[in-house]
Amino acid sequence: MKPEWIARQSSRPRGWLGQIVARVMSYETIQVNRIALDELEVGAGESVLDVGCGHGRTLAALEREGKAGFVAGIDPSEVMVSLASRRLHKAMGRGRAEIQHTESSRIPYEDGRFDAALAVHVLYFWPDPAADLAEIRRVLRPGGRLLLGYRPDDAAARAALPSSVYALRSTAEVEKLLLAAGFDSVHTHVHPLGEAPFACARAEVLAA
Repeated sequence: MKPEWIARQSSRPRGWLGQIVARVMSYETIQVNRIALDELEVGAGESVLDVGCGHGRTLAALEREGKAGFVAGIDPSEVMVSLASRRLHKAMGRGRAEIQHTESSRIPYEDGRFDAALAVHVLYFWPDPAADLAEIRRVLRPGGRLLLGYRPDDAAARAALPSSVYALRSTAEVEKLLLAAGFDSVHTHVHPLGEAPFACARAEVLAA
């Protein structure tokens, strides 16, 4: 099982140890972030929010590939915000990107600001996931969509991740949370990545 002190750093990197953990995570999450982006299907000129943007690699890929008109990231870790801001500094200078230090329960954007949002490996750490999901929905326009990526609850996950840090949920439980938060057309695709399957729950906001 992952040591609890490492797990807590994974949830919110801080200090010199957080710097190390953040850099390790930037490589460990490449595959799942790519999967999440592919499932989100970002269209040309769309505005995209990355909730728990971490190191910023996902947003940098979107900006570099020209798959979005504007990208924004929020993260509760100052370490991650610093890393992401350095990675996206050129795009930020052109007004094509923003990185902000904040919680996902208090997203500093107006209603309907974004066409799409993604949140990868952050669901476990939300004390009140209903509030975070409702806040994400608020900043999505009618017709917008969310891609929520996470490791679903199973015996292997429970053996690997300390329950004191990771609140694991089944795909059915996550879909219920999304529906309760006001999302529609919720469906989940589980990618069988060895002993750590990756679930992608895609949810939409119905047009007004």
